[in-house]
Amino acid sequence: MKYIYAVCFLLLVCGCHKENDTPAVLPARTLLVYLGGDNNLDAETYDKLVQIKNGWEDETDGKIIVYQDTPFKDSPRLMEIDGKSEKGYITIHTYDQENSASPQVLKRVINDVTRLYPAKSYGLIVFSHGSGWLPPHTLVNGSRSIIIDNDNEMEITDFAMALPDHLFEFIIFEACNMAGIEVAYELRNKAAYIMASSAPVVSPGFTPIYAGSISCLLEETADLQRFAENYFHYWNLMEGDKRSATISIIKTAGLSNLANLIRQINTEISGSFLPVGNLQNYDGVLKAPFYFFDFAQYYQSLSDEDTYNALQEYISQCVVYKRNTPFYATEEGIFPITAFSGMTTFIMQRELNDLNEEYTKLQWYKDTNTH
Repeated sequence: MKYIYAVCFLLLVCGCHKENDTPAVLPARTLLVYLGGDNNLDAETYDKLVQIKNGWEDETDGKIIVYQDTPFKDSPRLMEIDGKSEKGYITIHTYDQENSASPQVLKRVINDVTRLYPAKSYGLIVFSHGSGWLPPHTLVNGSRSIIIDNDNEMEITDFAMALPDHLFEFIIFEACNMAGIEVAYELRNKAAYIMASSAPVVSPGFTPIYAGSISCLLEETADLQRFAENYFHYWNLMEGDKRSATISIIKTAGLSNLANLIRQINTEISGSFLPVGNLQNYDGVLKAPFYFFDFAQYYQSLSDEDTYNALQEYISQCVVYKRNTPFYATEEGIFPITAFSGMTTFIMQRELNDLNEEYTKLQWYKDTNTH
């Protein structure tokens, strides 16, 4: 009998051990929404939070985690969207006042989210001011970089260093002028897809579509195109200067092939400053300097027919979706769109010596130039 009891006890222990060791089934996706609103966009962060809550579906196989930073109204906080709670969200953590444009802060938030909410895949939405790859204090009408917190700004290289390699399935920028080849290339090892706008984004950006579209991003295979289409159609139905939108989805896997072709083209024009006055730009200002030019139009001007055909093929492998209204609008006016390839590029200009020097530090420049 002693032996029988001993065997039964061992079987019981082994059975319990096996059951406890069974790994939990991970949700399809954790979506981090990073609201860098410690600036004049702070009111928009609250509006976006409301609409994201309104779009939550309890049966969703995923999590939405929101980081919100605003100017002193509330401490920076991390929240889980939860339709069953009274407010529609649960505050996970409240931080001391901090610089949300710091790569260290961004990195810590990402670490907190991946530790607390493991998933099969991750997505990231970044909302703040934006100005592509441009370094801080470049724009005369207000420097913006990627994220701005008071006088602090985050550059694209610092943003990239804060992100783990290959963690995100997609990164969506709800910010102006982020669909640059320089941005996408810097992030090519960070996410499979980049969604962004070539032109300035009309306020309130994605806010009107979050309630009906945020669920697209939580599906097992994120429906990025439907999200982008909903954004475009919303603004395309507007009238006057409100009818303003550009949006594109960039597949990063094809960027290396594109870089190799651009390197061939640049070799032939090495050291030359080319006229840019007639090229489509997306700066939204009335007079030079301009920083954001249509990518395909510029390189078409440098290519023969065969090279340009190859260029179009490589671009189509990268830009898998793009839409634009007939014009885009800013506070300075309405600007027609005559060329739209879904990506912009900076062009070195004789009068921009300091900025040209900064440009040479980017990985895109290093990989597409021989000097």
